[in-house]
Amino acid sequence: MLRRLRARITLLAAALTGAVLTGALLFAFGVTCRQYSDSRRSAFETAVTQLQYQWDRYDQLDGDWLARLEAQNGMKVLLTENGAPLLHSLRLGEEERALLEAAKRAAEEQQGLLADAPPLAGSQSASFTFSAQGGSWRGEVRLDGGAGSRWTSLVAVQDLGPERAHALRMAALFALVAAAGWAGLGLAGWFIAGRAVRPVARAMDQQQQFLSAAGHELRTPLAVIRANAGAAARQPDQAQRYLAVIDGEAKRMGALVDELLLLSAGASARARLRRESLAPDTFLLDFAEGMEPLAKKRERRLAVRLPEKALPPVEADAYRLRQLLAILVDNALRFAPEGTEIELGLAERGGRVRFWVADRGPGVADCDKKRIFERFYRGQAAGEDPRHHGLGLAVAAELAALHGGRLWVEDAPGGGAAFCLELPAGR
Repeated sequence: MLRRLRARITLLAAALTGAVLTGALLFAFGVTCRQYSDSRRSAFETAVTQLQYQWDRYDQLDGDWLARLEAQNGMKVLLTENGAPLLHSLRLGEEERALLEAAKRAAEEQQGLLADAPPLAGSQSASFTFSAQGGSWRGEVRLDGGAGSRWTSLVAVQDLGPERAHALRMAALFALVAAAGWAGLGLAGWFIAGRAVRPVARAMDQQQQFLSAAGHELRTPLAVIRANAGAAARQPDQAQRYLAVIDGEAKRMGALVDELLLLSAGASARARLRRESLAPDTFLLDFAEGMEPLAKKRERRLAVRLPEKALPPVEADAYRLRQLLAILVDNALRFAPEGTEIELGLAERGGRVRFWVADRGPGVADCDKKRIFERFYRGQAAGEDPRHHGLGLAVAAELAALHGGRLWVEDAPGGGAAFCLELPAGR
């Protein structure tokens, strides 16, 4: 499924960016061809004007100069005076004469200008294009009445074949660039799409792992419940003992389900937080008082360390914050040696309020400090205790994130582990 999604994203990205690339290349192709055509047309018109100027001024033309002018601009010229061709024009071949005659007819048909007749006004000119001898040509005719009864005719044509050839070369070049561009866009799109779907793949993998681990964790209490239910049916006289085990496993399963629901709620859990302004020191003292009986039952002591100056309030859900700290204290009670003290403290760091819970237990190995908050992960010190399914610290980290805070573990001074929770200070 992800591969198909990646392919679709790639196709969409390549199509959109490729369309822009194609449009830009078509525009550039048009501009390039137009500039080349305009440059040849401008050179042709300049050459005709120069030729007309030389003829009018000196009343004669140098044959070699005229031949060079024709070669440089890819043009052919027919010059007549009073309808009679000049010496240069007499040297034209049959194909060249036929081409120039076709230009005269095109001038007459398209512009109504007769190249073999005196001009109606002092001077007349016409520019046009026409087809002849299997190709396309650019033509220009200029008639000049001159002085007295003298009149001249200039017919010039330029082959448009080089412009077509240039357009074909440019088309091949731009097509190659477009193909390379599309290929590059496809590869870039595939790479970017791969990075885009990577979080989706990671989320799906995590979801699969989560469901697998949750199923595994739920299977154990279910098996115990079924076994004890069967034993109670077979031994009615000991049913009370089996029912007590079933009740304990049901409570354990209920707690596990609650933790799973919290972890899967995500943004919806954040929306359900009942935030209120809490005084951190008062809250921590009340919390420690509520946890003291559990600590005594496990033969540990709780000590609260408060700063000398008052701390700013925090905006938090009191129930969820109590749940978070209870997880940290329960974790400390599990690992702290009997008779030792568990510290609960407060401090302010950079506009944030820090809670901490520190014990004198074995601490957390460096390799476990980052992974200890992952779902279903058990650190080296936790072992394989079946009473703990590796969700407590993951739930605590999720609750911290829901409050916009941060939870981490570090080595406690004098040994052990210190779990630190930072929350944004309220106003």
